[in-house]
Amino acid sequence: MLSLQQLGKKYVHGKHGPDTFDCAGMVWYIYDSICRINIYESGIGLSTTTKIITSTYGSIILYDEDDLNKNLKLLEKGDILFFHRQSLGDNIPKIDNKYPGHCGIYLGDNSFIHCSRPKKKVIINNLVDDIYWQRVLIGSKRIISNNKILKKWTNN
Repeated sequence: MLSLQQLGKKYVHGKHGPDTFDCAGMVWYIYDSICRINIYESGIGLSTTTKIITSTYGSIILYDEDDLNKNLKLLEKGDILFFHRQSLGDNIPKIDNKYPGHCGIYLGDNSFIHCSRPKKKVIINNLVDDIYWQRVLIGSKRIISNNKILKKWTNN
């Protein structure tokens, strides 16, 4: 499964793989490799995460920040998750962060894969077990729904 094959690869800002990634670069690489979809295409903005969220591919859902369980029920494997960056002491409401600074791919069972930050690598986190990721989750985007190709991400 292509997404899990990226585990442990190093974070390098602005890289799109196959050996190093930033968060959006890993998401782009997986969609491009499996589906031949350039998820940056027609997106606007300087950051690649913003290009993914503003691209005409897929449909975005912004979450009700008070109901994590409801939000997680909306997810399917392969959905792109969007997060805003904040420190644990930051109380800025999510609604004020319209352009996220981080993204990853939902794997199912409340887990997602992402290339975290320069000190880390491609890792898996759990949205239920990790309070930080609960606080900064703002929405998701589904590029393809119920496509057999997407099952390669988690079912090989």
